[in-house]
Amino acid sequence: MTIPLYLGSYTEDGSGRGQGVQRVSVDPAAGELTVLATSSGVRNPSFLLRGPGGRLFAVEELDAGQVVELDPETLVVKARVSSGGSSPCHLGVAGGLLLVANYGSGTVSGLPLDEPWGAEPLWTVGQVAAGQVGAGPVADRQEGPHAHSTLALGEDRFLVADLGRDRVDEYVLGEDGPELVGGLDLPPGTGPRHLLLEEPAADGAVVLWVVGELDAALHRAVRAADGTWTLAGAPVALAPGHEQAYPSEITGHPGSGERALVVGVRGSDTLAVVARGEGEERLLRTLACGGAWPRHLAWTRDDDGAPHLCVAAERGHRLSVFVPGPDGDLTPVGGVGTFSPTYVLPVG
Repeated sequence: MTIPLYLGSYTEDGSGRGQGVQRVSVDPAAGELTVLATSSGVRNPSFLLRGPGGRLFAVEELDAGQVVELDPETLVVKARVSSGGSSPCHLGVAGGLLLVANYGSGTVSGLPLDEPWGAEPLWTVGQVAAGQVGAGPVADRQEGPHAHSTLALGEDRFLVADLGRDRVDEYVLGEDGPELVGGLDLPPGTGPRHLLLEEPAADGAVVLWVVGELDAALHRAVRAADGTWTLAGAPVALAPGHEQAYPSEITGHPGSGERALVVGVRGSDTLAVVARGEGEERLLRTLACGGAWPRHLAWTRDDDGAPHLCVAAERGHRLSVFVPGPDGDLTPVGGVGTFSPTYVLPVG
């Protein structure tokens, strides 16, 4: 049994010891990782994305941020462009555009997907509009806006999780670029990092899950059909008893019939399994993630089509693998060593 993957990593001194972007085959039970291709000259590719048509993109998380497109087989760099800000940490797709969240500068940029890139993005928007507060209460992390991720909301809208401002902003895309039209205010000190949407309800309402990096909690919000955002239910603590806990990525759980969610938590180095409910969410269990600092996790399939959860333990220099069971169970099946992994992306 093997699992085909792309891995992102930190490469630069002071950040990590990774090799860049790699295409690999992993046999977790045997502890074997086979490298099939490695990028050259790609620095700090901490986030990867398969775009339309199977195109492969990566950020270069640097002070002068870059975005690169790579050949999916050889990992040769096909194009490179400014991210429009500093420390880009997330890529998304909305409205036929590649969206780049720049954590350091607190900006979001848009790149075309249907034409060659120019020297700069098509547009870059800041995360502080007139009259809005630009900082949260956690002084060393919320001194200003920090755009941490984006998420498409239909065909012409997208959301931005701003860790620095305790806010999720909603933009609508127009001919002249994006326009801020609303959003969700979160409790002070939440530090929203990543987002997950559920399928819209019959009445047009949608449920949004917000991972709080700074309060180590999972928040449930609802967007009504008229565009109004509200928080629903109490936040779920993801690492009870741990003072230093920083949640990272969120995903569903196929073994539970998608009735559970899984969140990686750095610091406690755990996976938190949360039962979904109509405002009555609860922590089902926590389990060791198999390494230190689980920065990212993703569901993949092996060559027989069986699902596996792969967890990139950045500071433990390890990729750990789990299989799903009923009721949100996760069973470890092994793992492999790999330097400073930051992102796991299925090849298929």
